[in-house]
Formats: sequence, C-alpha cells, structure tokens
Amino acid sequence: MKHKPKPWAAVIHPDDLPLTLEKLGSIRDSEEPGEFEIKKKRVDGLYRWHLVRMEPVKNDIGEVELWVGTATDIHELKQVQQQKDDFISIASHELKTPITSLRLSLQLLNQIIGNPSATMLPKLLEQANRSLNNVNKLVEELLDFNKVTQGQISLNKTQFAIGKLIDDCCENVRAGGIYTITITGDRDLQLYADIVRIEQVIVNFVNNAIKYAPGSKTIKINVEQGDGFVKVSVIDKGAGIPAEKLPRLFERYYQAESNGSQHSGLRLGLYIVSEIIKKHNGQFGATSKIGEGSTFWFSLPLNQ
Repeated sequence: MKHKPKPWAAVIHPDDLPLTLEKLGSIRDSEEPGEFEIKKKRVDGLYRWHLVRMEPVKNDIGEVELWVGTATDIHELKQVQQQKDDFISIASHELKTPITSLRLSLQLLNQIIGNPSATMLPKLLEQANRSLNNVNKLVEELLDFNKVTQGQISLNKTQFAIGKLIDDCCENVRAGGIYTITITGDRDLQLYADIVRIEQVIVNFVNNAIKYAPGSKTIKINVEQGDGFVKVSVIDKGAGIPAEKLPRLFERYYQAESNGSQHSGLRLGLYIVSEIIKKHNGQFGATSKIGEGSTFWFSLPLNQ
C-alpha cells in the first residue's frame, strides 16, 4: 500500500525533498531539537531558502507528545553568504595571479644575480614592478571597500578645475598610444570636492570603457554644466550593455559580461564609485545601446 504524499511536501523543492524527509526522520528519532535548511515555494511559485527548526514538547516522564516547528525565510541571508563566499574566492584568485608572477620574477632575478643580463634584467624588473602594482591596486580596492561598508569614507574637499583633473587622470592611458581620449565641454568648470576621490571615479570609468569596449579606441569625456551642477560623462563606442543589466551595474560584486567573456577584478569598482558620489551629494548612472556603446556619468553640485 502506497503512502499518500504529505501536503507540505508539495511546497518543498524536488531537489531538497529526499534530504528533508531524512532530516525530519533523524530529528524525530533523536527526540531532540534540530534544524535544517530547505528551499520552499511561496504562493507566487518562487522558491526561497528557509531555516526549519523543530522542537519536541515532552510530558512529565519525558515522552514526546507533539512537535513544534518554524520555517524562517533566510533567502536574503543566503544570498549575502553566497556573495561573500564568491567574493573571497574572487579576491583569492585575483591576488594569487600577480603574487605568483612576482615570485617567478624574483626567482629568476635571484638566478642571474651573479651575472645579470643587460636584456633580461630590465624585463624582469619591469614585470616585478607591474605585478607589485597590481597587488597594490587590489589591496587599495579592498581597503576602500572596507571603508565604504563601515561608513568610514571621508572627504578632503578643495577647489579645482575639472578639465585639469581629467587630463591628469588620462595621462597614463594616452601615453600608451593605443587609446585616444578627447575632452569636450567646459574644461574650466571649478569644483569643490575631494580631488583624490573624484580622480578615482574618473579613472574607474575610463578603465571600465577600456575593459568592456576594447575595440573602441576612442573614448570621449564630456563636461557640461546644468542648473547648479556639473555632469561628467565617459562615452565609448563598444558593444554595449544589455538593458536588463544596467540597473545592477553599481551593486557590489556585480559584473556585466562583455560578449559572454569574463573579466578579472574584484567587482567592487563601480560600487565604490557610487558611494563616493553619494558622499558628495551627487548622482550617477549609465546608459547603453547594444552595438553603439555605453555612457557612464556622474554629476556633482557646483555649490556645496
């Protein structure tokens, strides 16, 4: 004779049902409190993670008379935990790559220390410095992220010309000779802001354009004045970003893929950018069209 399935079994995710039955049986056999996690279906048909707790109610002689249970929605907590695990994995991988390269360079330098080669030595030193710079960038990003999440990011505001700052930000990219960066609009607009943090924002947007639009060798930066604010836009002519991904670009850990490919990085840059602009009482955003390119922008009040 077949047992009829329990009514509650219909709301348990099929993948979790065997383990659920096993856990239920184990807890009941032990006659002790227990808990386990399952994916449970809501009334709208979506499965969400729940923490199930069971507690026996015993009589005076220790016999179980009934069981009391709760199912607490922990879906958001599970997502945060998964993001944390993913981030640790990403950070470990990203740090390991330049550290391994640095170690290799130092090992090779150690081998030729008694007879340094005129051609080999400069290359190894350049590679070691590049690896060290990459490690430093990753550590700085981690430190910035920690400051942001702890609400400890501080601003040191000064008066400066936005055009001069953009030129300074783009000097290294221009020196490479691969990308052309043009600046349009009012270069002489004066801002009262943290020049180091705003430089960080512009560099992030420019690097973002290089990373996700490698075929677009021209990057345009436009400066315009609105009613009481200045807006800076970094524009590329790359492949573009799907519309459904645009609202999530400034979330922590989120990274839009370009043509299905994965890019290195801690996925924190745009999130840190968003917090810097918020701290300045500014606004930020991104627009894009597939096949035409993307625009990342931020605006700051002129008089703060």
